[in-house]
Amino acid sequence: MHSIKIKYLLNIIALYSVAAFMVAEVNAETFTSGDRQNNLIELYTSEGCSSCPPAEKYLNSYKDNPELWTTFIPIALHVDYWDYLGWKDRYASPVHTQRQRLLGRVNLQNTIYTPGFFVNGDPWSRGFFGSDPEKSKELTGKLSVTLNNNRITAKFLPKQTETHPFTLTVAILGMGLKTSIQAGENSGHKSKHEFVNLKYVTKKSNNASWAFELPDFDRMGASQFALVAWVSKAGDPRPIQSIGGYIKR
Repeated sequence: MHSIKIKYLLNIIALYSVAAFMVAEVNAETFTSGDRQNNLIELYTSEGCSSCPPAEKYLNSYKDNPELWTTFIPIALHVDYWDYLGWKDRYASPVHTQRQRLLGRVNLQNTIYTPGFFVNGDPWSRGFFGSDPEKSKELTGKLSVTLNNNRITAKFLPKQTETHPFTLTVAILGMGLKTSIQAGENSGHKSKHEFVNLKYVTKKSNNASWAFELPDFDRMGASQFALVAWVSKAGDPRPIQSIGGYIKR
């Protein structure tokens, strides 16, 4: 009788373990690129910049682009260097400003500004005229990222043998964000933002694989969320490969 009870309890434990594993598998969301390089489109913007709304309108249009996430990976990074003009942008971060400075430095730019577009780390101006960047023809390698609850696992398989370390950046984007701007250059303007970076984490790896926990982030009232990730050579902010997609939150 005693052995029967133990066997029964072990069966119950096994069933719970299987159920927990199945729940974890259901929660897992995986995003994988092909070998061809996707276009990471970075917009550096600010709610305190009067020239930025048209650029944001262009970036927002990718929400309806049939090649969203398969070719075009958009992200809006709000900078903080216009906050002194009278309106403090609640999405702005000095981390975004620092990344724009790094991109400007590797591209030999004398200054940074908004609105500022970069495609795969290179300055790009045609977004101001509503045209899409040309699709990359480079075969750079396959990036795969899995989000399971708050845990990230990722692997990059470069097309060519590489021996240097890589850096992975994972960003959580907010969609459908709205602001009624009360001061500054855009006073009276009601803005609608898509693809806004709410939080990003950068991790280095010597073997092109990663596993880490995402920190908590302020949801800012977003109606939907997306994940964007890109891999680059350590010390170089320009992306080699990028992926993205909507996530359950």
